[in-house]
Amino acid sequence: MYNEIIDRAMAGIYVHIPFCRSKCYYCGFYSVASFGLKESYIAALCREMELRANYLPERRADTLYFGGGTPSCLSEGEVEVIVGNIREIWDLPDDAECTIEVNPEDVTPDKLACWKNVGFNRLSIGVQSFDDEVLKRINRRHSACQAMEAVEAARKAGFDNVGVDLIIGLPGVGQKDLEREMEIVNQLDISHISVYILSIDSNSVFEKLTQQGKFSPQEDDVLADHYLFVSDYLKSIGFEHYEISNFAKDLKYSRHNTAYWRQQPYLGLGAAAHSFDGESRQWNVAHLKKYIEHLAAGSLDFEREILTDRDKYNEYLMTNLRTMWGIGWRWLSERYPDWWKLSERRLPAYEAEGWMSREGGRIRLTERGWLVSDRIFSELFV
Repeated sequence: MYNEIIDRAMAGIYVHIPFCRSKCYYCGFYSVASFGLKESYIAALCREMELRANYLPERRADTLYFGGGTPSCLSEGEVEVIVGNIREIWDLPDDAECTIEVNPEDVTPDKLACWKNVGFNRLSIGVQSFDDEVLKRINRRHSACQAMEAVEAARKAGFDNVGVDLIIGLPGVGQKDLEREMEIVNQLDISHISVYILSIDSNSVFEKLTQQGKFSPQEDDVLADHYLFVSDYLKSIGFEHYEISNFAKDLKYSRHNTAYWRQQPYLGLGAAAHSFDGESRQWNVAHLKKYIEHLAAGSLDFEREILTDRDKYNEYLMTNLRTMWGIGWRWLSERYPDWWKLSERRLPAYEAEGWMSREGGRIRLTERGWLVSDRIFSELFV
């Protein structure tokens, strides 16, 4: 399982596009429901590229990821400008994985042609639900029909790596509704699906409604049953459950995200974007006007944290145990012998609960283990 697709050194570029037409009620990511500063933001983004040209080794990136916000709200010309500047500064090899997150209502023939022409070869379509009433409750702008049509249009346009996002635990969704959603997924020609359990994110509408007593998340036991049902169903139709929230067919894992989980270096461009060079993390100011103003003056507003060996050890455990490849215990015992001895003492209890398994030189969490992964991580950390 631990194959060459994810076992090679990689570097990635993430570009944050923080613009949305409206705010989804579950979302806590940094974004603004206005396009007023889009032109100025793109100019600042290109300036940041110039300032940080040498952040990645050898000015090379194996993956490119446009996230948001709503990257698909960019016009064809805006996409061409941003990607063109990236290609002028960094080498993107022919086999680089280039992903753009898109909303179903933005998927048009002209945009699909643009995305393909500039080099995007992977689409991540934000569906969240195939129920029109649920979509209204979470303030999504598309319909279930538009979502299915977007997948079909992307495949017809020549994209052979198309994925969708869904959320478990949305208001009013029961077991029967979930079964219907999975039946629709089975009819779609997709190679990847991300299934997230609804969390009450900071600065989200759902957080405010929860504080006001107007919204209550579903019970943990119900969410766990739904998660295990979805996992079993997707595996039965050919998907591989390769990370807590991610499933893929035909080895089409998200190489960009897999590099995150394996502590590979990446450069984050844009307001609120994070970067990692192997020794430190830094994150740009999460404020559109401040980001633009600083770059107009020739500087970048960011914070930086140097990672200690303890940080690196804990992050290795947390990010690798998120995946089906797990952790290499021999490497840990050689690199961090004292800390690994402390962590290893807890493993038999996890195995007895059915939360963890050992195979060869690797230790993995089961699906039930992923459900309690926050607890496991906190107990293994030093």
